[in-house]
Amino acid sequence: MSRSVLRPLRVTDLDAVLRVQASAYPPGYHEEAEVFATRLALAPGACWLGEQDGRAAAYVIAHPWADEQPPALHTPLGERPPGGDRVFLHDLAVSPDARGGGLARGLFGKVADWARAQGAREIMLVALADAHGFWLRQGFAADPAPLPAAYGAGACRMRLALAA
Repeated sequence: MSRSVLRPLRVTDLDAVLRVQASAYPPGYHEEAEVFATRLALAPGACWLGEQDGRAAAYVIAHPWADEQPPALHTPLGERPPGGDRVFLHDLAVSPDARGGGLARGLFGKVADWARAQGAREIMLVALADAHGFWLRQGFAADPAPLPAAYGAGACRMRLALAA
């Protein structure tokens, strides 16, 4: 039986994050360490690493976000956007060999807890085509507003309202 641990993400984990990303997504979705580092700097409490048997197997990156449009892919963020009571879940990825073990649910739970503690009214994300079902099971609803083409065919903006 494998042992899973969730822990806060550190800058020193970004190489491991890139390895998980490479195993989970096609190359067009691969982002540079700097993109993740800027999001981690904005909200260290919303960024977590999932380890399985002592190795990085999953991660989640989230941050405050005021805009209705999701942030551009492949683009580092600057300072924390002013105002807003929304959290954007930028990325949650699990290595293919670690899927089905609860890491994704656990990592999402960490983000949801953080968002509530920050007083956020909602969590927004962009689900890639093969992830819609997972996010629906977590309570998200699809938002039909158009997305930038970079998110790919079948991508869908989704929102989860948080209880006040």
